[in-house]
Amino acid sequence: MNPTRKTIQIGRLMICIGLFFYAALLKAQENNIAITFSQGHLGKVNALDISNDGNLVISSGEDRTIKIWDAGQERLLRTINAHDIAITDISLSRNNEFIVSAGLDHSVKVWSAKNGMLLASLRSLPEAVQEVRFQKNLILYINAQGQVFYWDWSKSNKNELIDWSDELKSGISTFTTFGKQNQTIFLGKFNGDVQEWNVVTKKMKRHHILHNDWVADIVFLKKRKLVVSGSWDGSLVSWNLSTDSTHHNGHLPDGTGVRSMKYSESINQLIVTSLGDHAYIYDIVDDKLVLKEKFEERNIVTTSFNKDGNVAVVAYKSGEISMWEMEGMKLVSSWKPIKTKAKEFSVSLEVGAIAVASEDGNVRLWNVGSRDDLKKIEAHTKDISKLEFLKRGDLLTTSLDSTIKIWEGINNFQKKIEFKHYAPIVHTHVLHNDSSIIFTDDRGDIFLSNPYINPDSARKIHSSFANITAITSNPRKNNVIMAFSDRKIGVLDLDSNKIVNSFSSKDWYIHSMTFSSDGKYLVVGGKNKLSIWDLDSRTLLRSIPVKHKILSVSYTYDNKYLIVSEENGTLKTYTPDLSQEINIYNQSTGNVIQVADFPGKDVFLTLSSDYNVGIWDLASPYKYGGVYTNGDSGWLVEHYSGLFDASESNMKNLYYVVDSEIIDLHQLQDMYWEPGLGTKLFTGNDLRPVPNLHEISLFPSASLYKRENKLIIDVEDRGGGIGRVSVNVNGKEVLSDISKYKSTKPIKKLNIIYQNTSKQRYVVPMDSIKYLFQGGELNDITINVENLDGTLSGRGLTIKHKASKEDKTVPSFYGIVIGVSNYRGNTLDLKYAAKDAEQIAASIEGAATGLFGEHRVNIELFTTDQEEDNYQPTKTNIKNAFDSLATRMNPSDVLFIFMAGHGMSQMEKDGDEDFYFLTKDMITADIKDESIKNNYCIAGKEWIEWMRNIPVTRQVFIMDACNAGKFAETVIAMRNVDEEAIRLRALERVRTRSGMYLLAGAAADKVSYESTMYGQGLLTYSILDYLKSGDLRQGEFLDVQRMFGNSVDEVPRLAERFGAMQQPEMRIPTGGDSFDIGRVTDNVRDNIVLYSTLSRITGSQFEDGQSWLDPLELTKKIDKALLAQSEGKNTGYNSFTFTPNANGSDVYQLRGKYVSSGSGTRLMVKIISDNEVKHSFNVVDADQEKLIDKVIFEVISYFQDI
Repeated sequence: MNPTRKTIQIGRLMICIGLFFYAALLKAQENNIAITFSQGHLGKVNALDISNDGNLVISSGEDRTIKIWDAGQERLLRTINAHDIAITDISLSRNNEFIVSAGLDHSVKVWSAKNGMLLASLRSLPEAVQEVRFQKNLILYINAQGQVFYWDWSKSNKNELIDWSDELKSGISTFTTFGKQNQTIFLGKFNGDVQEWNVVTKKMKRHHILHNDWVADIVFLKKRKLVVSGSWDGSLVSWNLSTDSTHHNGHLPDGTGVRSMKYSESINQLIVTSLGDHAYIYDIVDDKLVLKEKFEERNIVTTSFNKDGNVAVVAYKSGEISMWEMEGMKLVSSWKPIKTKAKEFSVSLEVGAIAVASEDGNVRLWNVGSRDDLKKIEAHTKDISKLEFLKRGDLLTTSLDSTIKIWEGINNFQKKIEFKHYAPIVHTHVLHNDSSIIFTDDRGDIFLSNPYINPDSARKIHSSFANITAITSNPRKNNVIMAFSDRKIGVLDLDSNKIVNSFSSKDWYIHSMTFSSDGKYLVVGGKNKLSIWDLDSRTLLRSIPVKHKILSVSYTYDNKYLIVSEENGTLKTYTPDLSQEINIYNQSTGNVIQVADFPGKDVFLTLSSDYNVGIWDLASPYKYGGVYTNGDSGWLVEHYSGLFDASESNMKNLYYVVDSEIIDLHQLQDMYWEPGLGTKLFTGNDLRPVPNLHEISLFPSASLYKRENKLIIDVEDRGGGIGRVSVNVNGKEVLSDISKYKSTKPIKKLNIIYQNTSKQRYVVPMDSIKYLFQGGELNDITINVENLDGTLSGRGLTIKHKASKEDKTVPSFYGIVIGVSNYRGNTLDLKYAAKDAEQIAASIEGAATGLFGEHRVNIELFTTDQEEDNYQPTKTNIKNAFDSLATRMNPSDVLFIFMAGHGMSQMEKDGDEDFYFLTKDMITADIKDESIKNNYCIAGKEWIEWMRNIPVTRQVFIMDACNAGKFAETVIAMRNVDEEAIRLRALERVRTRSGMYLLAGAAADKVSYESTMYGQGLLTYSILDYLKSGDLRQGEFLDVQRMFGNSVDEVPRLAERFGAMQQPEMRIPTGGDSFDIGRVTDNVRDNIVLYSTLSRITGSQFEDGQSWLDPLELTKKIDKALLAQSEGKNTGYNSFTFTPNANGSDVYQLRGKYVSSGSGTRLMVKIISDNEVKHSFNVVDADQEKLIDKVIFEVISYFQDI
């Protein structure tokens, strides 16, 4: 066996080593829970629909899939591979439970929107279906002949069709349907006729011929009793049903026809998309359409509105889908498409990589030993026609751009060899000596070449008048087999360069051919047949019909199986002689464009056009795992047990889906995340045993509604039991466990999926949670359910509740600020914690007073510098302060908490972990003693309980906690936290169960710093600095999320200046909107005194002296240079800090004008502060980089001098 083939074989083998040692294979394939990430369609989107409430979006694309999107969470729920050929239309039922789709494959199908299961279908219809809708409990569709049919899909006889009417046999181009109570339907015809019909009598009531061409779409404005129709001739006509009058509104501005129309009732506007891929917004004035504006400059294919018309979903020609709030035209979310198709793939063990080629000429490489993103090589300018790993791990690529290239694997795939042919290279085949290649061009010429010996030595060995469609070689003979467009197959002898054998394939277009390893059989895959030939006798041994074109065929190396993929995604294995079908893989999705064997084990690989690599079992019809990409650079590798790994950049995009519910990744990450999984699969290392993902104890499903003055919660077991059920109001947990409200009689219910599972009802009095309601406003009531073990929970189910009594209470501001510098034991003492707390209290109090008023701000300060014992930071004093707020605060108030000191996280005996804040009475950091921990530390659970009792939802918690010794004589004192992962989980518990905005001082570096360079903790410095000079909302309002974001950005920069690392963590409530906690006046700014030897520069302003614009983009480039200089580590030369949006006094700005001429650019710069010019200088240079360097040099010199 040649060495390269052996390398590929070993590589393929090793990927799957870890896949064979699980017994419950069948059950593993029936998983209803899956890890996924949001991935758009491959190519263009052709149809959209949105639920009435705007929470669910469905889309279909030219990739023949339906995608179901959770609009609120902006995530993909499920992908359904729906049809064999293109999808023409989709529709969502009014109750959001069902999806109906129609395709050019002459079928109509009904799907469950919850789990994607096919519920009913009409197949082999006489005509393709063009348009389909739900009409009450029926499905109404139009076929290509314009015939209308009803389908009662829920009946036992699901294939029964009902003709619409004897009076209307054909010619219908579109229709519109309405709600259950409406008995009217409007039909548009090929001849431009618009008709009103009664759905009960099936009689036409009236009609008007309104257009000169096909009616493309119709909308009915019920309140106005107005029908608007659009045609392929581009005309728009409105029809007033009350007066039976019509009005012609002209034609579309781009001169093309109407594709679709959607009406927004909330803003009384019509969006019309054109066949020219534009979208126009029309106001409706009386019965007339008045063109307002173009929706957007990008090309738009189709749109859809929710019931109220306040949310629109838009599909662009690029394949992108976006959601818009129509009021103010605000972009809510968007989902990116996969822009190009995959073409081929190859695997190499020597370099530990999988390479995938795309039709745009790029190659993506997955290094299985790294968690980096996919490496992208811009290999060619046009479609790649061949990609294959060669000896030593080198990668061969050929392309329609007429080039052959070899990329050196051991040199990070740098280009090693390039050969330019004179015509596009269409097919390439690597011969079995692994150094010579055969390639064909678009002229029908065939060449033999050895790129390693002489790249330019390609020798023409044959020419063909017919196009060559496929090529392979016989492993036992020195000949090449070619398939031609005239349906012939020819055998080219490489010794004589002559066709020695030729015969008819007896099929249309041949796309793939393969030899058995013994050279005995040739398998030919065509458009209509899969055939096996004996070339010696030119005998057709067997031929079987196929429904779809064969895309790839391959024998396993032991000749036991033949692997076959069809264009619609069908994946099968056969016996070597095609006498028997062995397995059909129902999990196969999309176009499987290439199949390849893994020798030595019963598995094989596939590549789909969406870049996904599947790993399949030969002995059973199931999938073992795969490698998935987002079509760009992120990747996910998965083992069928549930183990997974992903690129670091893609981890944040991962989540789990069960039915139509999303489970956050962190709930199962600890159990199933296997860093380095790719390497372990490649090298054959043992994988740790985990419960198969399908065996996970799911949390219950739930429903929530109000009845009278009660909250009714129905919870149904899905196999994991019914555990804790909690209630949140406006993001804050108010009832941690509602078991006391359980109904006395559990209901037994037979479930098709979860047999004999229980359903439990809880009846919660609204009075028990109303203390957090904001009167006169809509309040969010959310329930969270857990499984019996408490290991898995849902994301929450929310309803709105408007409190009956309007709350006219003016909001107040309350704060508890804690700083512990002086502990009982001097080994824990800190230098700046108490000072930090004092400055935060004073500054926040001043800002809050500016917003809430002098008598509505109450901040209690607990520090070790306080003289009164009641304000020392003891556990008792702090708890008393929280207890006091529970009786004083109202739901409209704001609570602010700041604490600086030492913090610890500790794993408890029951396996749970918690966060502990150390009060002033601690002597050491040892919290193992239960008595010391309970009396002198505040646990995270206690923080939660104390805050739960306070009737407020707007909470701000800043935690600069630490766990390190004192370094009194050094520049830096570290506030360290042990076991960072435990700490973060503990902080997340506080955040998610208290509904608060949380800012923690340090993240992965485990260190929160104090520094004499700034005279306080870095987190505190960043907050005070933001108040003094930051980019406040409207220049004066202190917005929580902006303040937190500034600290997240600035603290790492502050730490880096003395060679350290610190990264704060910011957490915000799910779905929470930010809010102001203060108004920063000049007096507040002036009272903030910061210690720093560095001057501050804000964003620059440069413009061309003549145009007053900045065509050279010097503003952006100089700011980038200032930032780079500012963020360098402090080596004694940093003389300023650059903060792009800084404001206030003592802030400097570079302003200037420039003039460009043949000799270069002359830049006149002024350094301005407090509306005074502090310094000015001029620089000139023809080289822009040198010009900017001169500016930075002058700036550094100036600030060093001052």
